[in-house]
Amino acid sequence: MNLVADLNKEKGEALRKKYEKQLEHYAADKEDVSEQAKELEAERDRAARKADRFDGGEALLEIGLVICSITLLAKKKGFWFAGMAIGAAGVVLALSGLLLH
Repeated sequence: MNLVADLNKEKGEALRKKYEKQLEHYAADKEDVSEQAKELEAERDRAARKADRFDGGEALLEIGLVICSITLLAKKKGFWFAGMAIGAAGVVLALSGLLLH
């Protein structure tokens, strides 16, 4: 019975040392992984801001197109100018998405 108990104790000690080494390794890697995660989060936030600008620009362009089409029905130049102005604002907003860093 003592032989088995000593054998398990040695095995348990070897496993404990193995896992302590792994724990030290993971603790060292934790800082590197954390830094990489922060960089990726910043990149994700930048991409989200760009996407918002592109989506807003697209929406304004579509609104401008619809308002310009009203010119065909109403036959008033004011709708055409308003549609062009809103479309131009959409283009500017979309271009500002390209300039974000």
